[in-house]
Amino acid sequence: MGDCTVIMKNRYQQHGFTLIELAIVLVIVGVLVGGFISTLASRIDHTRKSETADELEDIKQAMMAYAFVNGNLPCPDCDAVGGNCLAADVNDGVADFVGGAACKEAQAAGNVPWVTLGLGRSDAWGTRYRYAVQDEYANLGAPFTIASAAGSAEIQEPDFDVDATGGIPQVLADNVVAIILSQGKNGYGGISEDNVARDAVPLANIDERNNTDDNQLYYFRPETTADADIKGGEFDDIVVWISEYELKAKMVEAGALP
Repeated sequence: MGDCTVIMKNRYQQHGFTLIELAIVLVIVGVLVGGFISTLASRIDHTRKSETADELEDIKQAMMAYAFVNGNLPCPDCDAVGGNCLAADVNDGVADFVGGAACKEAQAAGNVPWVTLGLGRSDAWGTRYRYAVQDEYANLGAPFTIASAAGSAEIQEPDFDVDATGGIPQVLADNVVAIILSQGKNGYGGISEDNVARDAVPLANIDERNNTDDNQLYYFRPETTADADIKGGEFDDIVVWISEYELKAKMVEAGALP
């Protein structure tokens, strides 16, 4: 009888976790899972940026190879109807020339002509790559020469050493003939690979707006978030360019220019 009493007592003394213990376990698990998810998201973002930067360089090299063969850079693929750009031209991935000569976009930016080049359909976030080229360097009817006009586009970056707000720009390159860029993770001002317009660039994102206004001034600088105390605002564009001298030097090296 005494043994039975001990067994019964032991049974009643065995019990599960208390609510407090369960709560502590859940908090610990939540912290671990949250840290894992945050790290994973950060790694995915880093991978996408690296993939996009690498593809931009591949596109740049493909464009120069196109110039070696054709004597000019490709025109952009029209990204909107207007001027010489007809609805049938828009977002089809084909370089749009007027009558086989000048660009339909006339120095305004469009899409990278991914069908013409065989690559560059969209970045790692599914947004079309943007591309602008100087007219003199993308004319099938008049291939450029060593004596062709100087590059007219300019790349600027904020001088953070002088002004912590990034308000004073400095010239990074001023003889640029072509610009290729990704509008980054936020995709502001871009077009999806399904040909749907992304959200417009916010007014506060001054430097990103400079990269979408179709003039000859582009910004290249470190990434900043929306809450950064930088005069240029949020910025995650990834930009590469082709300079006049780089292109001509490569063309001479390849025997495509005298």
